[in-house]
Amino acid sequence: MDNKIKEALNVSKSQLISSKSLYDIGQYRDSITLSYYAMYSATMALLLKKGFAPKKHDSALSKLAEEYVKTGLFSKETYKYIHTAKSLRHKSSYDFFTEFSEDQAFKLIQQAEKFIEEAEFLL
Repeated sequence: MDNKIKEALNVSKSQLISSKSLYDIGQYRDSITLSYYAMYSATMALLLKKGFAPKKHDSALSKLAEEYVKTGLFSKETYKYIHTAKSLRHKSSYDFFTEFSEDQAFKLIQQAEKFIEEAEFLL
């Protein structure tokens, strides 16, 4: 595995560990943010494997769909996780009045784990 791909995957796993730590101390907003970024970093690892390095999140998600989901390599269900996470991450970063629940954060951690596991299998 190429060094850049390995590093992107390592960052993904590190972000997931941080998300879990934040969850454990009740910091659900920040846990949600890092769960999204864990999936995003895994996405970047997958795209780097195919020679792509999009600069924007929307471009990365579109390219992931094109290269992996539409070809049947990556599950559509798991792909949906990153879209949900992206929406929640946006709220967690910019909507200061939204409260995030323990259940939301826990579910997103579980989804991030599955997302990373599926990505790692393809790497």
